[in-house]
Amino acid sequence: TAYDIEDRKRAENALRRSEAYLAEAQRLSLTGTFGWKLSPEEIYWSDQTYRIFAYDRSSKPTIALVLQRVHPDDISLVQNHMQRASRHGGDLDFEHRLLMPDGSVKHLRVLTRSTVDASNAREIVGAVMDITQAKRAQEALQEAQAGLAHVTRVATLGGMTTSIAHEINQPLGAIVNETHY
Repeated sequence: TAYDIEDRKRAENALRRSEAYLAEAQRLSLTGTFGWKLSPEEIYWSDQTYRIFAYDRSSKPTIALVLQRVHPDDISLVQNHMQRASRHGGDLDFEHRLLMPDGSVKHLRVLTRSTVDASNAREIVGAVMDITQAKRAQEALQEAQAGLAHVTRVATLGGMTTSIAHEINQPLGAIVNETHY
């Protein structure tokens, strides 16, 4: 029995260590995980999912809680994806925004996989990634590219102007020289 207890303690310690690594990886990657059992409805969120949605860990995860944070312009998109996942299963990969209580906007990427458990009940397992920083970097890059394209057009126009001026000034200069003789 002492051997069984030691094996169990080692297994419990390994499980705790594994959970700690997973939690730290989720914090580093700004990725939370969730499980959604459809019947009876039970939803599980990881600590990082609570952080992403800015809810206290004591809040019970619900669909209504999720929809409270979804940006008003994206609610129908999110509801359609949720209905599709709950009715038909399949994998989902989509992006939407959250409107936070302080007025800030977060961009999320949601990945889900539908499974069926041993009792034949559908369950959705997923990940939510906070891609706000990547979206902002992408927008900044697009603005920089638009600015560079504008500068390139202006430089090209300046070069064309110089060329046209040279082509016009050369014959005019010859005419002026001819009239002085």
